[in-house]
Amino acid sequence: MTIRGYSFDGYVDEVKAFHGHVAPGMVAGGFMVELALSSLPEGGLFDAVSETRACIPDAVQLLTPCTVGNGWLKIVPTGRFALALYDKHTGEGVRVAPDYGVLDRWPQFKAWLLKLVPKKEQDTPALLNEIREGGVSLFTCEPVSLDPSFLGGKKKNVSHIHRCSLCGEGFRAVEAAEICPACSGEATLYVQNNEDEVPLTSTALEEAVGGHALHDMTLIVPRKQKGPAIVKGQRITDADVEVLKNMGKNRIYLEEQNHRESLVHENDVAIAFGDTLGGEGAAVAGPPKEGKVEFRAEHDGLFYVDTQRVNRLNAMADVILSTIHSCTPVSKGELLAGTRAVPLFLSRSEFTRCMALAHTPLFHVAPYIIREAGIIITGTEVYEGRIKDGFLPYAETILGTYGATVATSAFVPDEPSRLAAEVTRMAGEGVKLIITTGGLSVDPDDVTQKGLEKAGVCVSSSRSPVLPGAMTLLGSLGETTVVGVPAGALASKKTAFDLLLPRLLAGMEVTPDDVYAMGVGGLLVGA
Repeated sequence: MTIRGYSFDGYVDEVKAFHGHVAPGMVAGGFMVELALSSLPEGGLFDAVSETRACIPDAVQLLTPCTVGNGWLKIVPTGRFALALYDKHTGEGVRVAPDYGVLDRWPQFKAWLLKLVPKKEQDTPALLNEIREGGVSLFTCEPVSLDPSFLGGKKKNVSHIHRCSLCGEGFRAVEAAEICPACSGEATLYVQNNEDEVPLTSTALEEAVGGHALHDMTLIVPRKQKGPAIVKGQRITDADVEVLKNMGKNRIYLEEQNHRESLVHENDVAIAFGDTLGGEGAAVAGPPKEGKVEFRAEHDGLFYVDTQRVNRLNAMADVILSTIHSCTPVSKGELLAGTRAVPLFLSRSEFTRCMALAHTPLFHVAPYIIREAGIIITGTEVYEGRIKDGFLPYAETILGTYGATVATSAFVPDEPSRLAAEVTRMAGEGVKLIITTGGLSVDPDDVTQKGLEKAGVCVSSSRSPVLPGAMTLLGSLGETTVVGVPAGALASKKTAFDLLLPRLLAGMEVTPDDVYAMGVGGLLVGA
């Protein structure tokens, strides 16, 4: 059997020339490509997906127009030895993978595929002979439909070229950035030189009298005191020598011995961070102390952190930034974050890298901008007065926690059309947040979601990975956000609704991915 017009031996020669050696995986990949293409209509425009980085991509690039460079070959490393070819417009195609039901008939291929023997003990000529003899019969070919994200003309996250403020080179990124991943430390390629190491000269205490302290020196008295006994710039006296000896210090750093224009002092790093790291509603709480600055909330609101960039900052340099959890409701004056340089000095290049990463604020406090909400209480038993409603007082209380009020409310029976009418009315009156309660479980009378959809609400999430509160619903109707709260909210101290409400009142977009991410920490113990 030929492989795209090559004889087996001819293809093996091509593999050796292309790959550098005769790789069994690339030889097998040739039959996989042959089987896939022979199972698809001729003349189509096909893209490829390889589920492994090893060998198969080279076979695809050798035998088809699909390459990583032109974007027609994508690698999604599932760890499986498989590939798919599919129509780039419709997503319809085929997936080829080893036929595990026939492996016992091909012991060398089985041992290679499942890594049953070390590579050095592999009988390569026998393995290649089995691949020759087995050909396409070693594999299965099944129809598949690719996810829409793989289709041509629907590219996401289109990138642009930006200039790195550190190295000056252009780099590709989705959003504007001041520093490239290589300079920020996000991507590590080369061994760093030691230009960032900062040697300091120490001075014996007895010789330090009359000099000036290079940094704050902390005195700790267990459970009583922790603070600077000596501050930066303080002139050292004989009395200070005794204090420092009692603190366990025999040598110290002096300004006179360590003044270098190429270095950035810890306090200067802290001041620079204080000017850049905090955004709206996050203010520096005083001058640096022991090389550290803290941020406090300037107003009530929702604290938000760019977690990815904070992680990069903490990983890339001799600095630390500690914050409270993102999406935490905070009050004016509350402590939000603290940051400092770890060594006394940063090299100028290290400092520049830090500041380039912090070209825009890494955290802020979003004020609550939605001040009113509409409340719809569903349930025929409440509508008919059979039981007393407890949700409206609950909603008034929890909204009041964030300075919001109930603008309008309504009681409706378990009839989708009645609920839809109230949702339409409230949205038409300009209410930006509508909260419904009840009717979200699996009982046949629970028709809240049907009523919301009847009103035209686009439901983005009908569940949350939070306990209690799994049946919490989130959707939108034009510019109005709609949240459905399960009746169990009245029986629990805290539910998924408590996690969502501050975000919604702060005007934050809450995506399905945001909801799914609530699963970690979503077990509200004691609620």
